[in-house]
Amino acid sequence: MESVKKGLFIALLIIIGALEAALYWNTHLYYQAKEKIENSHEKIEVLEKANLFYPFNDLVYYELGKAYFNLGVENIGRTDIRDAYLRESTENFTRSLAINPASPFSHFNFAQSLLYQTYAAPSSDLKYFEEYKKAAFLTGHHSQIFYEVGKILFSRWEWLSPEEREFTLEITKKILNRKWRETFRTLLPIWEMNVKDYEVMEKVLPEDPGAYRWYARFLGEKSLSSDVRQQKLALAEFLEFEKAKNTHTLGVNKWRYYQIQEACNHFKSALSLLKGINFYQDLVGQELIEPSEFDELQKSVYLNLLKCRVDGETSLDEIEEFLQSYLSLENKLVSVEELETYLIDRGLIEKRLEGSFEDLKRLYFQILFASRQSRYREIMRVGNLLQQSLVVVPEDQREDYRRILKLIGDAYLKSDYLYDAEKFYQKAYEIEPSNLETLFKMRRIYERLNEVRKVQAMNWRIRNLLPQREILVRGIAIEKGKRHSRRLVFDERKIMLVLQFRRSREGETPLISVYFNERIVWEDYLRDNFISIPLDTQIGENVLVISPVNRGVGLLKIQYR
Repeated sequence: MESVKKGLFIALLIIIGALEAALYWNTHLYYQAKEKIENSHEKIEVLEKANLFYPFNDLVYYELGKAYFNLGVENIGRTDIRDAYLRESTENFTRSLAINPASPFSHFNFAQSLLYQTYAAPSSDLKYFEEYKKAAFLTGHHSQIFYEVGKILFSRWEWLSPEEREFTLEITKKILNRKWRETFRTLLPIWEMNVKDYEVMEKVLPEDPGAYRWYARFLGEKSLSSDVRQQKLALAEFLEFEKAKNTHTLGVNKWRYYQIQEACNHFKSALSLLKGINFYQDLVGQELIEPSEFDELQKSVYLNLLKCRVDGETSLDEIEEFLQSYLSLENKLVSVEELETYLIDRGLIEKRLEGSFEDLKRLYFQILFASRQSRYREIMRVGNLLQQSLVVVPEDQREDYRRILKLIGDAYLKSDYLYDAEKFYQKAYEIEPSNLETLFKMRRIYERLNEVRKVQAMNWRIRNLLPQREILVRGIAIEKGKRHSRRLVFDERKIMLVLQFRRSREGETPLISVYFNERIVWEDYLRDNFISIPLDTQIGENVLVISPVNRGVGLLKIQYR
Protein backbone atom coordinates (compact mmCIF):
# COMPACT_ATOMS: atom_id res chain seq x y z
CA MET A 1 0.00 0.00 0.00
CA GLU A 2 2.84 2.33 0.86
CA SER A 3 4.49 1.69 -2.50
CA VAL A 4 1.25 2.48 -4.34
CA LYS A 5 0.93 5.87 -2.61
CA LYS A 6 4.52 6.62 -3.38
CA GLY A 7 3.97 5.73 -7.02
CA LEU A 8 0.88 7.95 -7.23
CA PHE A 9 2.79 10.82 -5.64
CA ILE A 10 5.61 10.45 -8.16
CA ALA A 11 3.09 10.27 -11.01
CA LEU A 12 1.43 13.43 -9.74
CA LEU A 13 4.77 15.21 -9.60
CA ILE A 14 5.49 14.10 -13.17
CA ILE A 15 2.10 15.38 -14.34
CA ILE A 16 2.56 18.73 -12.55
CA GLY A 17 6.04 19.05 -14.02
CA ALA A 18 4.73 18.25 -17.48
CA LEU A 19 1.95 20.82 -17.10
CA GLU A 20 4.40 23.44 -15.91
CA ALA A 21 6.69 22.69 -18.83
CA ALA A 22 3.78 22.85 -21.28
CA LEU A 23 2.58 26.12 -19.76
CA TYR A 24 6.09 27.52 -19.87
CA TRP A 25 6.55 26.70 -23.56
CA ASN A 26 3.07 27.98 -24.37
CA THR A 27 3.81 31.26 -22.63
CA HIS A 28 7.31 31.49 -24.09
CA LEU A 29 6.05 30.98 -27.64
CA TYR A 30 3.17 33.44 -27.05
CA TYR A 31 5.53 36.26 -26.05
CA GLN A 32 7.91 35.35 -28.87
CA ALA A 33 5.10 35.63 -31.41
CA LYS A 34 3.65 38.78 -29.90
CA GLU A 35 6.80 40.80 -29.34
CA LYS A 36 9.40 39.52 -31.81
CA ILE A 37 7.54 38.44 -34.95
CA GLU A 38 5.98 40.96 -37.34
CA ASN A 39 5.01 38.66 -40.21
CA SER A 40 1.44 37.38 -39.66
CA HIS A 41 2.09 33.96 -41.25
CA GLU A 42 5.13 33.32 -39.08
CA LYS A 43 3.26 34.56 -36.03
CA ILE A 44 0.40 32.11 -36.69
CA GLU A 45 2.87 29.24 -37.08
CA VAL A 46 4.48 29.95 -33.70
CA LEU A 47 1.14 30.45 -31.95
CA GLU A 48 -0.19 27.14 -33.32
CA LYS A 49 2.89 25.42 -31.83
CA ALA A 50 2.10 27.11 -28.52
CA ASN A 51 -1.37 25.54 -28.57
CA LEU A 52 0.20 22.08 -29.04
CA PHE A 53 1.86 22.45 -25.65
CA TYR A 54 -1.10 24.02 -23.81
CA PRO A 55 -4.42 24.71 -25.62
CA PHE A 56 -6.11 26.68 -22.82
CA ASN A 57 -4.41 30.10 -22.98
CA ASP A 58 -6.95 32.72 -24.08
CA LEU A 59 -4.16 35.15 -25.00
CA VAL A 60 -2.79 32.76 -27.64
CA TYR A 61 -6.19 32.53 -29.33
CA TYR A 62 -6.52 36.31 -29.02
CA GLU A 63 -3.21 36.84 -30.85
CA LEU A 64 -4.21 34.25 -33.46
CA GLY A 65 -7.46 36.13 -34.04
CA LYS A 66 -5.53 39.39 -34.55
CA ALA A 67 -3.03 37.75 -36.92
CA TYR A 68 -5.76 36.22 -39.09
CA PHE A 69 -7.64 39.55 -39.03
CA ASN A 70 -4.54 41.37 -40.31
CA LEU A 71 -4.21 38.85 -43.13
CA GLY A 72 -7.84 39.40 -44.03
CA VAL A 73 -7.32 43.14 -44.20
CA GLU A 74 -4.15 42.72 -46.25
CA ASN A 75 -6.10 40.62 -48.78
CA ILE A 76 -9.17 42.84 -48.82
CA GLY A 77 -9.47 42.67 -52.62
CA ARG A 78 -9.12 38.87 -52.87
CA THR A 79 -12.58 37.78 -51.81
CA ASP A 80 -12.13 34.06 -51.06
CA ILE A 81 -8.80 34.43 -49.25
CA ARG A 82 -10.05 37.46 -47.30
CA ASP A 83 -13.23 35.72 -46.14
CA ALA A 84 -11.31 32.58 -45.10
CA TYR A 85 -8.89 34.61 -42.99
CA LEU A 86 -11.70 36.58 -41.38
CA ARG A 87 -13.57 33.38 -40.50
CA GLU A 88 -10.39 31.98 -38.89
CA SER A 89 -10.10 35.27 -37.02
CA THR A 90 -13.62 35.10 -35.58
CA GLU A 91 -13.17 31.42 -34.63
CA ASN A 92 -10.04 32.19 -32.63
CA PHE A 93 -11.65 35.19 -30.91
CA THR A 94 -14.59 32.93 -30.04
CA ARG A 95 -12.23 30.40 -28.44
CA SER A 96 -10.43 33.15 -26.55
CA LEU A 97 -13.75 34.43 -25.16
CA ALA A 98 -14.84 30.90 -24.24
CA ILE A 99 -11.81 30.76 -21.93
CA ASN A 100 -11.95 34.39 -20.73
CA PRO A 101 -15.35 35.99 -21.44
CA ALA A 102 -14.41 39.12 -19.45
CA SER A 103 -11.70 40.31 -21.85
CA PRO A 104 -12.70 43.71 -23.37
CA PHE A 105 -9.86 43.42 -25.90
CA SER A 106 -11.16 40.11 -27.25
CA HIS A 107 -14.71 41.45 -27.51
CA PHE A 108 -13.49 44.57 -29.29
CA ASN A 109 -11.31 42.77 -31.82
CA PHE A 110 -13.99 40.10 -32.31
CA ALA A 111 -16.39 42.93 -33.17
CA GLN A 112 -13.82 44.38 -35.59
CA SER A 113 -13.56 41.04 -37.40
CA LEU A 114 -17.35 40.68 -37.58
CA LEU A 115 -17.69 44.25 -38.86
CA TYR A 116 -15.24 43.63 -41.69
CA GLN A 117 -17.21 40.57 -42.67
CA THR A 118 -20.36 42.71 -42.91
CA TYR A 119 -18.49 44.98 -45.34
CA ALA A 120 -17.88 41.91 -47.51
CA ALA A 121 -21.47 40.66 -47.10
CA PRO A 122 -23.78 43.59 -46.15
CA SER A 123 -26.82 41.36 -45.87
CA SER A 124 -25.20 39.05 -43.30
CA ASP A 125 -26.57 39.04 -39.77
CA LEU A 126 -23.31 39.23 -37.82
CA LYS A 127 -23.78 40.66 -34.32
CA TYR A 128 -20.81 43.00 -34.23
CA PHE A 129 -22.76 45.59 -32.25
CA GLU A 130 -23.24 43.26 -29.28
CA GLU A 131 -19.51 42.62 -29.13
CA TYR A 132 -18.72 46.34 -29.23
CA LYS A 133 -21.26 46.87 -26.48
CA LYS A 134 -19.69 44.19 -24.28
CA ALA A 135 -16.22 45.68 -24.89
CA ALA A 136 -17.46 49.11 -23.84
CA PHE A 137 -19.13 47.82 -20.68
CA LEU A 138 -16.12 45.76 -19.65
CA THR A 139 -13.48 48.41 -20.26
CA GLY A 140 -15.18 51.44 -18.68
CA HIS A 141 -15.45 54.94 -20.14
CA HIS A 142 -11.91 55.97 -19.15
CA SER A 143 -10.22 53.67 -21.64
CA GLN A 144 -9.12 53.99 -25.25
CA ILE A 145 -11.32 51.03 -26.22
CA PHE A 146 -14.39 52.88 -24.97
CA TYR A 147 -13.48 55.83 -27.21
CA GLU A 148 -12.79 53.57 -30.20
CA VAL A 149 -16.17 51.86 -29.76
CA GLY A 150 -17.97 55.20 -29.76
CA LYS A 151 -16.04 56.39 -32.80
CA ILE A 152 -16.74 53.21 -34.79
CA LEU A 153 -20.45 53.09 -33.92
CA PHE A 154 -20.77 56.80 -34.79
CA SER A 155 -19.34 56.02 -38.21
CA ARG A 156 -21.98 53.25 -38.62
CA TRP A 157 -24.88 55.56 -37.66
CA GLU A 158 -26.91 54.89 -40.80
CA TRP A 159 -27.04 51.15 -40.13
CA LEU A 160 -27.81 51.29 -36.40
CA SER A 161 -31.23 50.52 -34.94
CA PRO A 162 -32.93 53.10 -32.65
CA GLU A 163 -31.76 51.16 -29.57
CA GLU A 164 -28.23 50.95 -30.91
CA ARG A 165 -28.24 54.68 -31.63
CA GLU A 166 -29.28 55.42 -28.07
CA PHE A 167 -26.37 53.36 -26.78
CA THR A 168 -23.99 55.10 -29.20
CA LEU A 169 -25.20 58.52 -28.02
CA GLU A 170 -24.76 57.49 -24.40
CA ILE A 171 -21.14 56.40 -24.73
CA THR A 172 -20.28 59.32 -27.07
CA LYS A 173 -21.61 61.77 -24.50
CA LYS A 174 -19.49 60.14 -21.78
CA ILE A 175 -16.43 60.38 -24.01
CA LEU A 176 -16.98 64.06 -24.78
CA ASN A 177 -17.77 64.97 -21.19
CA ARG A 178 -14.46 63.47 -20.13
CA LYS A 179 -12.06 64.64 -22.85
CA TRP A 180 -13.69 66.57 -25.68
CA ARG A 181 -10.44 68.43 -26.49
CA GLU A 182 -8.69 65.17 -27.39
CA THR A 183 -11.61 63.60 -29.27
CA PHE A 184 -13.23 66.45 -31.22
CA ARG A 185 -10.45 66.47 -33.81
CA THR A 186 -11.50 63.00 -35.02
CA LEU A 187 -15.11 62.77 -33.86
CA LEU A 188 -16.46 65.88 -35.60
CA PRO A 189 -15.28 64.80 -39.08
CA ILE A 190 -16.90 61.38 -38.45
CA TRP A 191 -20.13 63.15 -37.48
CA GLU A 192 -19.99 65.29 -40.61
CA MET A 193 -19.41 62.34 -42.95
CA ASN A 194 -21.82 59.83 -41.42
CA VAL A 195 -24.43 61.71 -39.37
CA LYS A 196 -24.60 65.47 -40.08
CA ASP A 197 -27.64 65.77 -37.83
CA TYR A 198 -27.47 68.84 -35.57
CA GLU A 199 -29.95 67.34 -33.10
CA VAL A 200 -27.65 64.33 -32.64
CA MET A 201 -24.69 66.57 -31.86
CA GLU A 202 -26.90 68.60 -29.52
CA LYS A 203 -27.49 65.44 -27.46
CA VAL A 204 -23.81 64.61 -26.98
CA LEU A 205 -22.20 68.05 -26.88
CA PRO A 206 -20.79 68.90 -23.41
CA GLU A 207 -22.11 72.05 -21.76
CA ASP A 208 -18.75 73.71 -21.98
CA PRO A 209 -17.92 77.07 -23.63
CA GLY A 210 -14.73 75.66 -25.11
CA ALA A 211 -16.61 72.73 -26.67
CA TYR A 212 -19.25 75.10 -28.06
CA ARG A 213 -16.57 77.32 -29.60
CA TRP A 214 -14.72 74.36 -31.12
CA TYR A 215 -17.95 72.99 -32.61
CA ALA A 216 -18.89 76.46 -33.92
CA ARG A 217 -15.48 76.87 -35.55
CA PHE A 218 -15.82 73.43 -37.17
CA LEU A 219 -19.27 74.35 -38.54
CA GLY A 220 -17.89 77.57 -39.97
CA GLU A 221 -14.80 76.04 -41.53
CA LYS A 222 -16.87 73.26 -43.11
CA SER A 223 -19.49 75.74 -44.45
CA LEU A 224 -22.28 74.14 -42.42
CA SER A 225 -25.21 75.82 -40.61
CA SER A 226 -24.41 79.42 -39.68
CA ASP A 227 -27.53 79.50 -37.47
CA VAL A 228 -26.32 76.60 -35.32
CA ARG A 229 -22.84 78.11 -35.24
CA GLN A 230 -24.13 81.45 -33.95
CA GLN A 231 -26.38 79.78 -31.37
CA LYS A 232 -23.42 77.84 -30.00
CA LEU A 233 -21.25 80.95 -29.88
CA ALA A 234 -24.01 82.83 -28.07
CA LEU A 235 -24.29 79.99 -25.55
CA ALA A 236 -20.50 79.87 -25.16
CA GLU A 237 -20.46 83.58 -24.36
CA PHE A 238 -23.29 83.14 -21.85
CA LEU A 239 -21.40 80.35 -20.06
CA GLU A 240 -18.24 82.45 -20.09
CA PHE A 241 -20.19 85.35 -18.60
CA GLU A 242 -21.48 83.06 -15.84
CA LYS A 243 -17.93 81.85 -15.28
CA ALA A 244 -16.73 85.47 -15.13
CA LYS A 245 -19.32 86.19 -12.42
CA ASN A 246 -18.23 83.17 -10.39
CA THR A 247 -14.55 84.00 -10.87
CA HIS A 248 -15.19 87.58 -9.75
CA THR A 249 -16.99 86.30 -6.64
CA LEU A 250 -14.01 84.06 -5.84
CA GLY A 251 -11.78 87.11 -6.12
CA VAL A 252 -13.99 89.09 -3.75
CA ASN A 253 -13.89 86.25 -1.21
CA LYS A 254 -10.09 86.02 -1.45
CA TRP A 255 -9.92 89.79 -0.97
CA ARG A 256 -11.94 89.55 2.26
CA TYR A 257 -9.31 87.22 3.70
CA TYR A 258 -6.46 89.48 2.53
CA GLN A 259 -5.25 86.99 -0.07
CA ILE A 260 -4.51 89.88 -2.40
CA GLN A 261 -2.50 88.14 -5.12
CA GLU A 262 -5.03 85.30 -5.49
CA ALA A 263 -7.83 87.87 -5.61
CA CYS A 264 -6.04 89.83 -8.35
CA ASN A 265 -5.55 86.67 -10.42
CA HIS A 266 -9.27 85.93 -10.23
CA PHE A 267 -10.16 89.48 -11.27
CA LYS A 268 -7.75 89.28 -14.22
CA SER A 269 -9.33 85.99 -15.32
CA ALA A 270 -12.80 87.51 -15.07
CA LEU A 271 -11.73 90.49 -17.19
CA SER A 272 -10.21 88.18 -19.82
CA LEU A 273 -13.50 86.27 -20.06
CA LEU A 274 -15.52 89.49 -20.42
CA LYS A 275 -13.24 90.80 -23.17
CA GLY A 276 -13.88 87.63 -25.19
CA ILE A 277 -17.62 88.28 -25.37
CA ASN A 278 -18.69 89.76 -28.73
CA PHE A 279 -22.46 89.45 -28.08
CA TYR A 280 -23.42 86.79 -30.61
CA GLN A 281 -26.76 86.85 -28.82
CA ASP A 282 -27.59 89.95 -30.91
CA LEU A 283 -27.45 87.81 -34.06
CA VAL A 284 -29.64 85.00 -32.71
CA GLY A 285 -32.23 87.33 -31.15
CA GLN A 286 -31.85 86.07 -27.57
CA GLU A 287 -30.97 88.09 -24.49
CA LEU A 288 -28.90 85.52 -22.64
CA ILE A 289 -26.69 88.18 -21.05
CA GLU A 290 -28.57 91.15 -19.61
CA PRO A 291 -26.63 94.26 -20.81
CA SER A 292 -26.94 96.17 -17.52
CA GLU A 293 -25.68 93.13 -15.58
CA PHE A 294 -22.74 92.88 -17.97
CA ASP A 295 -21.92 96.56 -17.42
CA GLU A 296 -22.15 96.21 -13.63
CA LEU A 297 -19.82 93.23 -13.65
CA GLN A 298 -17.36 95.09 -15.88
CA LYS A 299 -17.36 98.04 -13.51
CA SER A 300 -16.81 95.84 -10.48
CA VAL A 301 -13.95 93.97 -12.13
CA TYR A 302 -12.19 97.18 -13.18
CA LEU A 303 -12.70 98.68 -9.72
CA ASN A 304 -11.33 95.63 -7.96
CA LEU A 305 -8.34 95.39 -10.29
CA LEU A 306 -7.67 99.04 -9.57
CA LYS A 307 -7.79 98.39 -5.81
CA CYS A 308 -5.46 95.41 -6.22
CA ARG A 309 -2.86 97.65 -7.79
CA VAL A 310 -3.40 100.47 -5.30
CA ASP A 311 -3.02 98.18 -2.30
CA GLY A 312 0.22 97.02 -3.85
CA GLU A 313 1.60 100.56 -3.43
CA THR A 314 1.43 101.46 -7.09
CA SER A 315 1.34 104.76 -9.01
CA LEU A 316 -1.34 106.46 -11.08
CA ASP A 317 0.45 105.35 -14.26
CA GLU A 318 -0.07 101.71 -13.36
CA ILE A 319 -3.77 102.03 -12.54
CA GLU A 320 -4.65 104.51 -15.30
CA GLU A 321 -6.13 101.92 -17.66
CA PHE A 322 -8.43 100.44 -15.01
CA LEU A 323 -9.33 103.85 -13.61
CA GLN A 324 -10.28 105.27 -17.01
CA SER A 325 -12.26 102.15 -17.93
CA TYR A 326 -14.16 102.21 -14.65
CA LEU A 327 -15.02 105.92 -14.82
CA SER A 328 -16.14 105.59 -18.45
CA LEU A 329 -18.75 103.08 -17.29
CA GLU A 330 -19.72 104.41 -13.85
CA ASN A 331 -22.48 107.06 -13.79
CA LYS A 332 -23.49 106.89 -10.13
CA LEU A 333 -22.32 109.97 -8.23
CA VAL A 334 -21.99 108.18 -4.90
CA SER A 335 -19.71 105.52 -6.46
CA VAL A 336 -17.48 108.18 -8.01
CA GLU A 337 -17.23 109.99 -4.67
CA GLU A 338 -16.35 106.76 -2.85
CA LEU A 339 -13.57 106.01 -5.31
CA GLU A 340 -12.19 109.54 -5.01
CA THR A 341 -12.09 109.20 -1.22
CA TYR A 342 -10.37 105.81 -1.57
CA LEU A 343 -7.62 107.27 -3.78
CA ILE A 344 -7.22 110.32 -1.50
CA ASP A 345 -6.80 108.09 1.56
CA ARG A 346 -4.00 106.24 -0.20
CA GLY A 347 -2.22 109.41 -1.27
CA LEU A 348 -2.66 109.03 -5.01
CA ILE A 349 -4.62 112.27 -5.41
CA GLU A 350 -5.07 115.34 -3.18
CA LYS A 351 -8.20 116.15 -1.21
CA ARG A 352 -8.34 119.73 -2.51
CA LEU A 353 -8.19 120.60 -6.16
CA GLU A 354 -5.04 122.70 -6.23
CA GLY A 355 -3.41 124.37 -9.18
CA SER A 356 -0.08 122.58 -8.93
CA PHE A 357 1.18 121.79 -12.43
CA GLU A 358 4.17 119.66 -11.44
CA ASP A 359 2.34 116.32 -11.69
CA LEU A 360 -0.07 116.67 -14.62
CA LYS A 361 -1.40 113.13 -14.42
CA ARG A 362 -2.41 113.58 -10.79
CA LEU A 363 -3.97 116.95 -11.63
CA TYR A 364 -5.86 115.42 -14.55
CA PHE A 365 -7.49 112.77 -12.37
CA GLN A 366 -8.30 115.31 -9.68
CA ILE A 367 -10.06 117.47 -12.28
CA LEU A 368 -11.75 114.39 -13.79
CA PHE A 369 -13.29 113.47 -10.40
CA ALA A 370 -14.36 117.09 -9.88
CA SER A 371 -15.95 117.13 -13.35
CA ARG A 372 -17.86 113.89 -12.69
CA GLN A 373 -19.26 115.56 -9.55
CA SER A 374 -20.12 118.84 -11.37
CA ARG A 375 -17.67 120.88 -9.27
CA TYR A 376 -17.19 123.32 -12.11
CA ARG A 377 -16.17 126.37 -10.06
CA GLU A 378 -13.20 124.52 -8.60
CA ILE A 379 -12.15 123.48 -12.10
CA MET A 380 -12.50 127.04 -13.42
CA ARG A 381 -10.32 128.26 -10.57
CA VAL A 382 -7.59 125.90 -11.80
CA GLY A 383 -8.19 127.28 -15.28
CA ASN A 384 -7.60 130.85 -14.05
CA LEU A 385 -4.37 129.79 -12.35
CA LEU A 386 -3.29 128.02 -15.52
CA GLN A 387 -3.82 131.17 -17.58
CA GLN A 388 -1.69 133.15 -15.13
CA SER A 389 1.14 130.61 -15.04
CA LEU A 390 3.94 129.69 -17.38
CA VAL A 391 3.65 125.93 -17.69
CA VAL A 392 6.44 123.93 -19.31
CA VAL A 393 4.96 120.61 -20.39
CA PRO A 394 7.35 117.63 -20.83
CA GLU A 395 6.77 115.63 -23.99
CA ASP A 396 5.60 112.56 -22.08
CA GLN A 397 2.88 114.61 -20.31
CA ARG A 398 1.41 116.39 -23.32
CA GLU A 399 -1.57 114.01 -23.45
CA ASP A 400 -2.36 114.63 -19.78
CA TYR A 401 -2.09 118.38 -20.38
CA ARG A 402 -4.46 118.16 -23.35
CA ARG A 403 -6.99 116.24 -21.28
CA ILE A 404 -6.74 118.87 -18.52
CA LEU A 405 -7.39 121.67 -21.04
CA LYS A 406 -10.39 119.78 -22.41
CA LEU A 407 -11.91 119.25 -18.93
CA ILE A 408 -11.42 122.92 -18.04
CA GLY A 409 -13.08 123.88 -21.32
CA ASP A 410 -15.98 121.57 -20.47
CA ALA A 411 -16.40 123.25 -17.08
CA TYR A 412 -16.52 126.72 -18.66
CA LEU A 413 -18.92 125.54 -21.38
CA LYS A 414 -21.35 124.00 -18.88
CA SER A 415 -21.22 127.21 -16.87
CA ASP A 416 -21.95 129.23 -20.07
CA TYR A 417 -18.57 130.98 -20.16
CA LEU A 418 -18.29 130.46 -23.90
CA TYR A 419 -15.24 132.62 -24.68
CA ASP A 420 -13.21 131.06 -21.86
CA ALA A 421 -14.27 127.59 -22.96
CA GLU A 422 -13.17 128.37 -26.53
CA LYS A 423 -9.71 129.43 -25.33
CA PHE A 424 -9.06 126.13 -23.56
CA TYR A 425 -10.48 124.06 -26.42
CA GLN A 426 -8.22 125.96 -28.83
CA LYS A 427 -5.17 125.10 -26.72
CA ALA A 428 -6.24 121.45 -26.60
CA TYR A 429 -6.75 121.51 -30.38
CA GLU A 430 -3.22 122.81 -30.92
CA ILE A 431 -1.85 119.78 -29.05
CA GLU A 432 -4.05 117.25 -30.89
CA PRO A 433 -5.61 118.70 -34.07
CA SER A 434 -7.21 115.34 -34.91
CA ASN A 435 -9.41 115.16 -31.82
CA LEU A 436 -12.98 115.25 -33.16
CA GLU A 437 -14.61 115.75 -29.77
CA THR A 438 -12.71 119.03 -29.28
CA LEU A 439 -13.69 120.23 -32.76
CA PHE A 440 -17.37 119.44 -32.18
CA LYS A 441 -17.39 121.43 -28.95
CA MET A 442 -15.65 124.39 -30.60
CA ARG A 443 -18.21 124.30 -33.40
CA ARG A 444 -21.03 124.26 -30.82
CA ILE A 445 -19.56 127.39 -29.20
CA TYR A 446 -19.27 129.22 -32.55
CA GLU A 447 -22.84 128.26 -33.43
CA ARG A 448 -24.09 129.72 -30.15
CA LEU A 449 -22.00 132.87 -30.76
CA ASN A 450 -23.33 132.99 -34.34
CA GLU A 451 -19.83 133.16 -35.80
CA VAL A 452 -20.60 131.70 -39.22
CA ARG A 453 -17.10 131.74 -40.65
CA LYS A 454 -15.64 129.93 -37.67
CA VAL A 455 -18.46 127.36 -37.88
CA GLN A 456 -17.57 126.81 -41.54
CA ALA A 457 -13.89 126.47 -40.64
CA MET A 458 -14.76 123.85 -38.01
CA ASN A 459 -16.93 121.97 -40.51
CA TRP A 460 -14.03 121.94 -42.96
CA ARG A 461 -11.63 120.59 -40.32
CA ILE A 462 -14.13 117.93 -39.24
CA ARG A 463 -14.73 116.79 -42.83
CA ASN A 464 -10.98 116.40 -43.34
CA LEU A 465 -10.77 114.13 -40.31
CA LEU A 466 -13.71 111.91 -41.18
CA PRO A 467 -12.92 108.99 -43.48
CA GLN A 468 -13.75 109.26 -47.15
CA ARG A 469 -17.18 107.90 -47.84
CA GLU A 470 -15.53 105.47 -50.21
CA ILE A 471 -12.20 103.83 -49.32
CA LEU A 472 -10.54 101.75 -52.01
CA VAL A 473 -8.37 99.07 -50.44
CA ARG A 474 -7.05 97.65 -53.72
CA GLY A 475 -8.27 94.10 -53.25
CA ILE A 476 -6.54 93.33 -49.98
CA ALA A 477 -6.50 89.56 -49.36
CA ILE A 478 -7.78 88.35 -45.99
CA GLU A 479 -6.83 84.75 -45.24
CA LYS A 480 -9.17 82.22 -43.69
CA GLY A 481 -9.27 82.55 -39.92
CA LYS A 482 -7.30 85.83 -39.96
CA ARG A 483 -8.60 89.27 -38.98
CA HIS A 484 -8.30 92.46 -40.99
CA SER A 485 -8.60 95.45 -38.67
CA ARG A 486 -9.19 99.05 -39.77
CA ARG A 487 -9.59 102.11 -37.57
CA LEU A 488 -12.18 104.62 -38.77
CA VAL A 489 -12.99 108.05 -37.30
CA PHE A 490 -16.69 108.98 -37.04
CA ASP A 491 -18.81 111.64 -35.41
CA GLU A 492 -21.36 109.59 -33.44
CA ARG A 493 -23.87 109.49 -36.28
CA LYS A 494 -25.78 106.46 -37.52
CA ILE A 495 -24.27 105.14 -40.74
CA MET A 496 -24.86 102.41 -43.29
CA LEU A 497 -21.57 100.59 -43.77
CA VAL A 498 -21.11 98.89 -47.15
CA LEU A 499 -18.30 96.39 -47.73
CA GLN A 500 -17.48 95.20 -51.23
CA PHE A 501 -15.60 91.95 -51.81
CA ARG A 502 -13.98 90.26 -54.75
CA ARG A 503 -15.84 87.00 -55.02
CA SER A 504 -14.43 83.91 -56.71
CA ARG A 505 -16.80 81.79 -58.77
CA GLU A 506 -15.09 78.61 -57.64
CA GLY A 507 -15.09 76.98 -54.24
CA GLU A 508 -17.28 77.40 -51.20
CA THR A 509 -19.32 80.51 -50.51
CA PRO A 510 -17.34 82.62 -48.02
CA LEU A 511 -18.65 82.85 -44.47
CA ILE A 512 -17.67 86.27 -43.12
CA SER A 513 -17.76 87.74 -39.61
CA VAL A 514 -17.80 91.52 -39.16
CA TYR A 515 -17.08 93.16 -35.78
CA PHE A 516 -17.50 96.83 -34.93
CA ASN A 517 -16.06 98.18 -31.70
CA GLU A 518 -15.57 94.62 -30.40
CA ARG A 519 -19.17 93.52 -31.03
CA ILE A 520 -20.35 91.17 -33.74
CA VAL A 521 -22.57 93.10 -36.15
CA TRP A 522 -22.84 90.72 -39.13
CA GLU A 523 -22.10 87.11 -39.91
CA ASP A 524 -23.40 85.13 -42.85
CA TYR A 525 -22.49 83.54 -46.13
CA LEU A 526 -21.57 86.07 -48.81
CA ARG A 527 -24.46 85.74 -51.28
CA ASP A 528 -23.49 88.87 -53.22
CA ASN A 529 -20.39 90.98 -53.51
CA PHE A 530 -21.75 93.56 -51.07
CA ILE A 531 -22.61 93.62 -47.37
CA SER A 532 -24.70 96.49 -45.95
CA ILE A 533 -24.70 96.95 -42.16
CA PRO A 534 -26.47 99.73 -40.17
CA LEU A 535 -24.19 100.96 -37.35
CA ASP A 536 -24.16 103.36 -34.42
CA THR A 537 -20.76 105.03 -34.29
CA GLN A 538 -18.95 106.77 -31.46
CA ILE A 539 -17.11 110.08 -31.60
CA GLY A 540 -13.53 109.53 -32.66
CA GLU A 541 -11.89 106.22 -33.38
CA ASN A 542 -14.00 103.16 -34.22
CA VAL A 543 -12.54 99.72 -34.96
CA LEU A 544 -13.83 97.62 -37.85
CA VAL A 545 -12.71 93.97 -38.02
CA ILE A 546 -13.42 91.60 -40.93
CA SER A 547 -12.71 87.88 -40.52
CA PRO A 548 -13.46 85.16 -43.13
CA VAL A 549 -14.28 81.87 -41.40
CA ASN A 550 -14.15 79.16 -44.07
CA ARG A 551 -12.02 80.58 -46.90
CA GLY A 552 -10.05 83.68 -47.77
CA VAL A 553 -11.65 86.69 -49.46
CA GLY A 554 -10.52 89.85 -51.23
CA LEU A 555 -11.75 93.16 -49.82
CA LEU A 556 -12.18 95.82 -52.52
CA LYS A 557 -13.97 98.77 -50.97
CA ILE A 558 -15.31 100.23 -47.70
CA GLN A 559 -18.15 102.75 -48.03
CA TYR A 560 -20.54 104.47 -45.65
CA ARG A 561 -23.46 106.78 -45.96
